[in-house]
Amino acid sequence: MKLLVLSYHALPDAGAALAEQARDNGAAVETLELKKLMSLSIRSASRYSRFVQSAKELLGALYKAYDPLDYAFITALTRYLNDSDIDSVICTDPYSVKVMSLSKQVGLTPLCYALIFDYEAASIRSTALLDGYFIAQEEIKYYMIRRGIGTDRLYDFGLPVPKAFRKTLGKYSARNYLVIPQEKRVYLFLAGGMGYKEVRDICLEMLSAEDEDFLLYVLLPRDSDIREKLSQLFYRESSIRVITLTKRLNIYMEGADVVMTKPRAFESYQAAVAGTPLVHIMTSHGSDRRIAEFFAAQDMSLKAGSVRDTIIQARRLAREQALARRMKNKQSQFARPDAADKILETIMSFQKNKG
Repeated sequence: MKLLVLSYHALPDAGAALAEQARDNGAAVETLELKKLMSLSIRSASRYSRFVQSAKELLGALYKAYDPLDYAFITALTRYLNDSDIDSVICTDPYSVKVMSLSKQVGLTPLCYALIFDYEAASIRSTALLDGYFIAQEEIKYYMIRRGIGTDRLYDFGLPVPKAFRKTLGKYSARNYLVIPQEKRVYLFLAGGMGYKEVRDICLEMLSAEDEDFLLYVLLPRDSDIREKLSQLFYRESSIRVITLTKRLNIYMEGADVVMTKPRAFESYQAAVAGTPLVHIMTSHGSDRRIAEFFAAQDMSLKAGSVRDTIIQARRLAREQALARRMKNKQSQFARPDAADKILETIMSFQKNKG
């Protein structure tokens, strides 16, 4: 079996975790970004015109039903797969799900699957055309059943996370590794995708607790345009440390008393697998809000409706050990560290049966 892990742009974390696991299991794996594939296929306006014309010829009457750009992607993907020995494809984000679903209409033969970890991916038109769907949480499974997808193609295995999050150091060892004092309360704030004002206000609200001996790690992506501003604003505050997204995130999570983050699926499941109490900073985005509601309903997180409420809930989790223990127990029940293994076993079984 040769597996293609497909994404639109940068490979999502769940897809990277799945590719990592597949390689560790000895499987042949390729990763592909649709956007990069298109940039290689189209170098000029005239070539783009010829490329769209080839899409019309390939797809015939179907071409008129959707955005021509979608079918330009389909044409590029079809050429790529026809020139390869790939026999299974798994899509890891909503747009790659859409392109692969439409591609099935023009006769692509590899078995095609999707990771569905939010409601945006679950609601995309034509998702019912794939061979299997690996669902992050049960609620999404029922949402897709209502859309007409049969239970025989739905697999509730959880969301793949990197192997590092499944290796438990324990809080004491994690703090020793990161040189964090054992007696301090430690908060990890995942601030990716948030604006300067919101991140700044959360830091200022945390500083308002003069009676608390704490460390707040503010974790930002490497390309964040607010990192320098935050570092300058808080350079005199020894309790606030602005850090860059790191491969050691699992150790920071284990060393923290509480994680604060927007309710994005992957970060939420990382915290749950790591067994770290979690506060979701609420958002108006429908997909994220549903993830927060699911986690809160299972007692795997606390929801916060404002900046002030975020810090109140985080401090509550850090101080109330019984509440934190109950949350960790619930996380261990619902977060499935073996998701990547189960997904790969299922794909390999399907391919074996097909052969």
